[in-house]
Amino acid sequence: DELTAKYLSAEKAAFDEPDASQLPLVEKALAGALDAKDRTLLEQAKAAMQLASDDEAQRLAAAKALGDMGQPALRPLLAAQLQAESSASVKAALSAALSSLDRSLAVSSALSQAFTGLSLGSILLLAALGLAITYGLMGVINMAHGELMMIGAYATWAVQVFFKNTLPGLFDWYLLAALPVAFVTAALVGAAMERTVIRFLYGRPLETLLATWGISLMLQQLVRTIFGAQNVGLENPPWMSGGWQL
Repeated sequence: DELTAKYLSAEKAAFDEPDASQLPLVEKALAGALDAKDRTLLEQAKAAMQLASDDEAQRLAAAKALGDMGQPALRPLLAAQLQAESSASVKAALSAALSSLDRSLAVSSALSQAFTGLSLGSILLLAALGLAITYGLMGVINMAHGELMMIGAYATWAVQVFFKNTLPGLFDWYLLAALPVAFVTAALVGAAMERTVIRFLYGRPLETLLATWGISLMLQQLVRTIFGAQNVGLENPPWMSGGWQL
């Protein structure tokens, strides 16, 4: 409602230009009924306003409170106050809050990079396993293996477009339909490669390498002709977007 919007406007102003005179407005808002998100924002605003107070005790309490919140967005505010602060005790509290926040950010960054590495590594592992199995079972060096993955990706995009244009109400679940379509499409292209070219070259790895390399160039050009040279985008469904803050 209008009153809540006014409170949240004060919260935004607290970070842009902290003003201790706005504390009564924020404290009045905190005394009312708020959801958890709005209450957290207003508590941050209250602490930010207290940092601008002339009362050293309030600044000290605010520095500790902001440090305990552990929010990355608070770091510029703490760093700016540390530069302007004259009280040694408040400076110490601000330094401790910044150190705690930096440690949390370092841990979060390490976990994020580890997860990203595992995600990318799993994709490369799947590609490598496919190449190894193909060579181990058939004696074929498939230089078009990446293009088969490309075919699956474009099949997923085609399913996305189909759902967007034909079944917009079910768009959030298009990925469940795209999974089997991508597998089947890539399998059919692979089967066509085997029946038309590769089956005549068994036992001659070098020739399969050259033949599949030529097929890979043909598939790339075919995709450029059908879908264009520019990349196409896949949209994450809402249930695959966002994250959880630990």
